[in-house]
Amino acid sequence: MLLAPLAIGEEFAEALWQAGSAGDASLFQCPGRYVSPAIPFLQDSDPTVPWISAAAFSSRGSRVEADGDVEVRLGNRRLAAGSAILDEAASRVWATGEVRIDEPGLSVRGAEASLDLDSPQAMVTDAEFVLTDLQLRGRAARIARRGEVVELDSAAFTSCPPGDTRWEVRARSIRLDAATEIATSRHARLRMGGVPVFYAPYLRFPVSDRRSSGFLVPDIYEGRDGIDLSVPYYINLAPNYDATLTPRWIAKRGLGIEGEVRHRSRWTDTQVDASFLAGDRDYDGEFARTDAGNVPGGFSPSDRWSLDIDHRGRLGDFVTAVDVAAVSDNDYFRDFALEEGVASRVALERRGEVEYRRGAFLGRLLAQGFQRLESGSGSYRRLPEVGVAYSGSLAGPLGWSMGVTWASFDSSANAVVTGERYHLDPRLRLELHRPWGFAKLSGGVRRTGYDLAGAPVGTDPRPRRDIGIGVLDAGLFLERDISPSSGAGALLGARSQTLEPRLHYLRQSYANQDGLPRFDATELTFSYRQLFRDNRYAGLDRIGDANRLSMGVASRLMDATGGEVLAARLGALVHLEDPRVGLGPTARPDPDLVGELAGRLGPVRIVSRLAWDVGGDELGELGTGLSYRRDARRIVNIAYRRRFPDVDQTDFSFYWPVPGLGRRIDVFGRWNHDWRHGQIIESFAGFSFASCCLAVKLLWHRTMDAPRNLPGSATTTESGLMLQISFKGLGGFGSKVDSRLVRGIKGYRPRGG
Repeated sequence: MLLAPLAIGEEFAEALWQAGSAGDASLFQCPGRYVSPAIPFLQDSDPTVPWISAAAFSSRGSRVEADGDVEVRLGNRRLAAGSAILDEAASRVWATGEVRIDEPGLSVRGAEASLDLDSPQAMVTDAEFVLTDLQLRGRAARIARRGEVVELDSAAFTSCPPGDTRWEVRARSIRLDAATEIATSRHARLRMGGVPVFYAPYLRFPVSDRRSSGFLVPDIYEGRDGIDLSVPYYINLAPNYDATLTPRWIAKRGLGIEGEVRHRSRWTDTQVDASFLAGDRDYDGEFARTDAGNVPGGFSPSDRWSLDIDHRGRLGDFVTAVDVAAVSDNDYFRDFALEEGVASRVALERRGEVEYRRGAFLGRLLAQGFQRLESGSGSYRRLPEVGVAYSGSLAGPLGWSMGVTWASFDSSANAVVTGERYHLDPRLRLELHRPWGFAKLSGGVRRTGYDLAGAPVGTDPRPRRDIGIGVLDAGLFLERDISPSSGAGALLGARSQTLEPRLHYLRQSYANQDGLPRFDATELTFSYRQLFRDNRYAGLDRIGDANRLSMGVASRLMDATGGEVLAARLGALVHLEDPRVGLGPTARPDPDLVGELAGRLGPVRIVSRLAWDVGGDELGELGTGLSYRRDARRIVNIAYRRRFPDVDQTDFSFYWPVPGLGRRIDVFGRWNHDWRHGQIIESFAGFSFASCCLAVKLLWHRTMDAPRNLPGSATTTESGLMLQISFKGLGGFGSKVDSRLVRGIKGYRPRGG
C-alpha cells in the first residue's frame, strides 16, 4: 500500500494536521493536532530487509539505482523521492527530487536526503519537518536525526497550527532530544508576529511540561523601580528534589539572586526559598534614598535578603513541622513583593515543632519566635515550650485526663517582663455517646504558675493562679430523608436533612489576673464554635471567668453521597454573671447571638456569618460572600465584611469570557475597598487572550502602600502593568499575573497547556 503523494504546493504540515475539538480545561484552544501517517507492513515481508519500488531500476554490484516515484521502506520507516541510490554494502540510501521521510514521531520533506538502513539515522537538506510527538513544525537548511536526537541547522520551529505563526524560534542551530524533551539552541531569536522580542546566544529549554534542567523564559515586570527582569534556571536534580536559581535585575536597585530548593520523600516535604541583593542603591537599611536626604553621614546602600523554610514530616508516631521566615529589614516585602497580600504582612513567624502521638499519649516540643515588620514592641519568643497530655479510663464511661505544659518566654525588647510559665490541667469526665446524641460532664482545676524576670517593683515575681472549671455539654443528632423531587430536595439536590441541637453550660471561677504577664494571650474571632469553648481567649495568660449557658442548633442538607449541600447554624449565649476578666482594664462582653450559613446551589457558593451583642444593641461582626463558578473561565465573587470597631470592606472580583469572541478573550478584575478609611486596598483589571499556540495576560494594578518603619507617613498607592505570555511547548514570560489572580479571585486556577 503506497501513501498518497503530496499535491504540488500543498502545505506540508497541513497534510499531517488532524482536525478535532479542544477541551475547556486546555489553555491553548487548538482545533486539532499533528498525527503521524500510518505506514503498514507489506504482507509476508521481512521488516529487517529494505523494500523498494520504482518506475525504473538499474544495478551495479551492491548499488541499486531507482527512478520515478521511488519508495523505500524498512519496518516502520518510509522514504519517497524522485530518484534514489541504495547501497547494501554501505547500508545507506541517497535520494533526491521531492524527498519525504516518515517515521514514528517525525515527518520530513526536503530536496535531498540520506538514510541509514541499520540504525534510525537520517539527514535531509532544505527541509520542512513535523515532530508529531512534540507537536512542533518548522524548517531547516539541514535536519539530521540520530536516534532520539534531532539536529537542525539554520532552523525555525513553532507549535502553532498550519497557516498560523504567532510565534517561532529561529536559531543558527537547534538540538531537540525527544527522550528528554529538551531543546538546546545557539544564537536563538524568539519572534512574535514576525517581530524579534528576545535573543539569547545560548538557550536550553523544555519543549513540553516534563521536568528538566535548563533556562526558563525570563520574567519581566515594569513597576515603580523601573524594569524588573528575572531569568530563572531550573535544575532537575532527581525525581524527588530540584532547585531553581534566578538572577534578578531591578533597574533602580541593582542585581540580586533568588533560589528555591524542593525535596519530597515518603516521610518529608521541604521547600527552601532565599534571595539576596547586594548594596541596594535605593535603601540604606532604614530609609529609601528619597527619605534619607537629611540623615547624618549621607546615604549608604544596604544588603537586602530573605529566607523562607517550610517543612512537614512524619516518621512513625513522630510528626515534625518547621516554618521559618526572615527578612533583612521591615520594608523588604513593601519593596520587593508584587502582591498586596504579601506586602501587607506585619510579622514573620519562626516555628519548629516535634509531636509524638501514641494511643492516648501526646507529647510536643515547640520553639517559636517572630520578626515584627512594623513599629512597636516585638512579640515574645517561646524558647522552648514542652507539653504532654494523657487521657485514660477509670470505669465504664468515667475517665480522666491530664495536661502539662512548661514554656520559657524571652524578648529582645528592653524593660519588658520575661520568664517561665507552667500550667497543669487535670480533669475528670463522664461521657455518654449514642448514634442519636451525646452527653459530657467534666470538671477540674487549672493551675498556672510563673517565674518572672523584670517584674515591676512591688509585684510578685512568682504569681500563681488556680481556677476551677465545670462543663456540661449535650446534644442530639436527628436525621430524616427528604424527597429529591420536591422542596429543598429538588432545589438543592439534597437527599437528607439533619437537626443538631446542642446545650453547653460552662462554670469557671474568677481569679484576678491583672498582675499576670501577657506572653501569648489574644482575643479570638467570635464564631459558632466559640460558643462551646472553655476559654474566650487564646493562650494561657488569661482564662476568662464564666457562668454562662450556650444554646445552638445546626441543620445540614446532605446529597446522596453524604456531601454537605447547605449548613445553617444559629447560637445564643446567656451570661448568668457578667465576666470580669479581660485583656484590658475592663472586660469586653462577647456577642450574644451568632449565625452562620454555608452551602452551594449548583455553581453558586454562599458563606455568611453574623455576630451580634443583643444587650448592647451592637454589631460584633457581619460577613457575607457569594461566589459563582461555572467553569475555569466564568467566575464572579462578591463579599462584604464589617467588624467592630474598624473593619468595613467590600471585595468584588470576576473572570469572564467576552461574549461574541468565542474562546479567545477573557476579562478579569478585582475591587477591594475600605469604606471606613475611604481608600482602595487593591484593585486590578486586565484581559487574557488564548489561541492555539499563544496565550497573553495583561494586568494593570493599583495597591495601597503604607510604610511601616516611618510612623506618621502618609499612605500612598502603587500602580503598574504586568504582562504574562505563554507559548505552547516553550514556556513563557512572567508568572506573577497568574499568582495575583490566584490570590485575588477566589476560585481561579491557572489552566494548563
